[in-house]
Amino acid sequence: DFAWQRENNIKVRYKNRARGLHKVLYQCPSCKTEYKMDSGGAQLWCNHCGKRWTMSEYGELQATEGETHFSHIPDWYEWERLQVRAEVEAGVYSLTKQADLRLLPNSKGLVEYGETTFIHDMDGFRLEGIHDGKEYTLYMPAQSLYSCHIEYEYGKYKRDCVDLNTLNDSFWVFPRGDDFSVTKIALATEELFNYKNP
Repeated sequence: DFAWQRENNIKVRYKNRARGLHKVLYQCPSCKTEYKMDSGGAQLWCNHCGKRWTMSEYGELQATEGETHFSHIPDWYEWERLQVRAEVEAGVYSLTKQADLRLLPNSKGLVEYGETTFIHDMDGFRLEGIHDGKEYTLYMPAQSLYSCHIEYEYGKYKRDCVDLNTLNDSFWVFPRGDDFSVTKIALATEELFNYKNP
């Protein structure tokens, strides 16, 4: 954990220590734009406004210019949660994406199921599509899911995904494009559950 690392003066000299950090820190605190963050080496930056941060060997962030906003990475993450909570409380949280759907029917690996429409909104999760000529809809109400499993650059697919489970099936949803964040989906799942179950 970053606080422990800092308190114990543990240096991480790995030159790519910030790589992938934009997967978690998906919203820029400077311009508030979502899904335009990127990272590489020891840097994190916003492709929308150009704001940049450097990650120190002690796991702290420092803006290269201007206000840092959050030097402690978990504080940035909690700020993102508050942004999602505000969307939920205003009743406006919604995401609709075309996605590739894979099922995990057994321990042998994922099986292709085709394209699906992936919807995550105030009501919960929905998958809608056609498979073998038949329409299907999977609905998971928001009040029944306190969390969801996400993966970054999963396995051989090298794509971010959401894993939705029933008692009998596991649905691996790989949204298309780059205008989404599985981190936000996970935060929204938690916030929707709390909102629907006061």
